[in-house]
Formats: sequence, structure tokens, C-alpha cells
Amino acid sequence: MKQLISNLFEKGKAMGFSDMEVVFNENDSFEVKIYDQQIDSYKVADSKGMGFRGVYEGNMGYSYTEKIAEDSIDILLREAMQNAKINDSKEQDIIYEGSKEYEEIDNYFPKLDEISVETKIEFAKEMEKIAKSLDSRIKSCPYCFFGSGSGNTGLVNTKGLDLKDRGNSIYCFIEALAQQADDMSDGFAFCIENDFSQFDAHKIAKEAVEKAVSYLGAKPIKSGAYKAILLNTVSSDILSAISSCFSARAVQKGISFLKGKLGTDVASESVTIVDDPFMPGQSGTSSFDGEGVATRYKEVISNGKLMTYLHNMKTARIDKTESTGNASRSYKSNIGVSPTNLYFRKSEISFEQLEQKMSDGIVITEVSALHSGFNAISGDFSLPAKGYTVKEGKKDKYFRQITVSGNYFELLKNVISVSDDLTFGTNGNIGSPSLLISNINVAGE
Repeated sequence: MKQLISNLFEKGKAMGFSDMEVVFNENDSFEVKIYDQQIDSYKVADSKGMGFRGVYEGNMGYSYTEKIAEDSIDILLREAMQNAKINDSKEQDIIYEGSKEYEEIDNYFPKLDEISVETKIEFAKEMEKIAKSLDSRIKSCPYCFFGSGSGNTGLVNTKGLDLKDRGNSIYCFIEALAQQADDMSDGFAFCIENDFSQFDAHKIAKEAVEKAVSYLGAKPIKSGAYKAILLNTVSSDILSAISSCFSARAVQKGISFLKGKLGTDVASESVTIVDDPFMPGQSGTSSFDGEGVATRYKEVISNGKLMTYLHNMKTARIDKTESTGNASRSYKSNIGVSPTNLYFRKSEISFEQLEQKMSDGIVITEVSALHSGFNAISGDFSLPAKGYTVKEGKKDKYFRQITVSGNYFELLKNVISVSDDLTFGTNGNIGSPSLLISNINVAGE
């Protein structure tokens, strides 16, 4: 790889490129899906690619290849040159010489590579077997799988920057389908960890089964405004749907509700949202961003006040500020803006204490249709949901077939308290503890 990049830069210089940069990704993944104790699907994949960008006659040109070989060099350079010639952007990307220092991060866990394929398959089978044995109303597990992945990323440029990053993870997911007469309900559970000893097939299966059977026979609650708790996984999913609003790129394009709100209160004092690139085991963990800028911990919202947008180098120049280390880029893409590990800071209050603090209200345990029922620009939402009622701090009865609606930024202002149960959802790098909200609109019966 080093020799290939050296040859690429040498030929690029001869063709007239001034500054040049290469990003390369190598990824391996495994996933097995089990249905009725048989292997339903089995996937092993490895992919690699190289992205090139270079400055030609003052303009930045991009190209990429998935064939890492000498005969790709001429194609990369030719396509990048053609791309640069038609790039008429007033604000050009630049090749970065590097930050003064980078945090030392080890996000690779060697023991994960020691887990055999047979162990992974048996674990998935065990989850399904346990789920079906726990309750006779569980008729099937439509989704039951175990997966793992690992990846290497590198960034090398002609200004002397040579950075590398490595990470791996394992995960599992199960959905249980319950049926009683003509009524059907499903429940799911998942685990994403960097330590296989933390995977408990019985615990994961039991969680999915309890969710599924709990909603059998559940009816809608009455329409109205309710004090509510958004379960950690629900809050995480919604934050993921709205996360683009923190991008300076979205703000500059006028497609973020947060435009013009820097330094103002946009949430209650109970809300602090952090972008943290240094969390071991999380998918957004890295010491450098897509431009080679050193990443850093930052509070995007601190005690309700909007402190910063997320910047790459171009958006930072437009706003006359510094990059926050949030440039995103794969070998196939241009430079964008993305969070690293974005989450609500947790408190020391347990979920049970949060329920007691609410006293009477509802707990939203699941929402759906985030792709269609949520406007990431305005923050308006209308989402199908289910959950359970709480009376005098205790769980009362389950409900479903309701719709919760409102505006996310108004909801943030109505956060009374957060709990200590911070979790990262299936989206990987977006997390949240459970949130107690003073009111949320419900359309039910």
C-alpha cells in the first residue's frame, strides 16, 4: 500500500497536481441469520477501496477505485483531473497538513477475532430456542442473527500526514412474534458490545419475549397531553433522525432549525448533548476525521444552550471559526459533516426513580415511521408509538396504536430530567438515556 501510494503521488505530481491525498478503507463482515434452528442466510464479506483527491489548477478533484493495484493509478489521476476541471465551487476543499497532536485510541479488541463461526451460529440458535421456550404464545422469531465486523482506515497526503485507525465489534438482534387468537404483537432486543462475555442469550431473548407478549390485547389510550418518559432506545432513534440539524453545512444551507441560534437556549437546563470521539467500542470513535483533523470532545448543547455546530474545514472557513473535527468521508465520497459519538449526557437518576418522579404519565417504549413521520429540518414529528401507563410511579397497563406528535425542539425545552441508562441504539454512534418530558401530545381513542 505504501509503495502504491508513493507511485500515485509521484505520477500525480508529474501530471500537474499540487497537493494530493488518499483515504483507504478495508472492512470485513460476518452475519448469520437463524430461522427455526436452521441457517436462513450466511454472509461473509470483505471490501476495500481507495479514494483519491488532489488539487489541479487550483481546484479539488475526486476519484476512487475498489481495485487496489498499480493499473488503477492512471484511472484515479485522470478522473480526478477531469473532476477538478469542472469543479467551480467558490469554497474549495484543501489538503490539511495535520494537527499538532492526536489522542491515542485503541478501538480494536483482539479477543473478538477469537470467537469462532460455530460459536456465533450456536449463540444465534440459542437465542431463538430460548425465546420460543419462554412462552407458548411466541410463534416465531422472524429476525434472529449474530454479526461481527472489523475495519481499517488510513489517510495519507503529500503534506506529510500519515494516519491509521482500526476497530471491530460484535452484535446480535432478535425479534419475537407473539400470537393469541387473532391478535399478534412483536418485540425485539439487541446487544452491541466489544466483550463477548457480556452477551447473555437468555437475557436478550427474555427481553424480546416480554416486549412481544406484553402488548397482546393492548388498546389505545385516550387522546390528550401526557407527561411522558421517552425510553433510552426511543430517544436515541429520534436523536439519530434529527442529528443532521447540528451540521454547520445544514445551517449554512438554511435547512436546520438551529440556524441563528448559536449561544441561545434551545433546550432545558437538564439537556447536555455531547459529541465524543473517544468512547471505546463505539462506531464513531476515532482520533482523526475525514480531513485528518484531530477529533475532540465537545458539548454541542450544554445545560440547554447551543454551544457549537459541527464543522469540517470548509464550513469552518465560511463561519470564520475552526473545524470541530467532524469532517466525514469514505473512499467513495466527498467531504461531509457528521457527528462522532453523539449522545445525551446521563445523570445519576435510575429509570425507576425517573418513573417515581413522573408519578402519573406514560412511557413510550417504541416509535416507528421515523423516515416518513419526522421532519429533520423543522423538527415536527407525528409517529406511531406504543408503551405503558404509569400510576403513582408504578407500571400500570400497556397500550399501542397511538400517535405521538409535536416538535422536537419544543420537546427538548420540556425535558424535566434524564436517567442514568445511557445506551447506543442499532444506529451505532447515537445514544441517549431515558428522558422525562413535561408533556407530549397523544392521539389515541
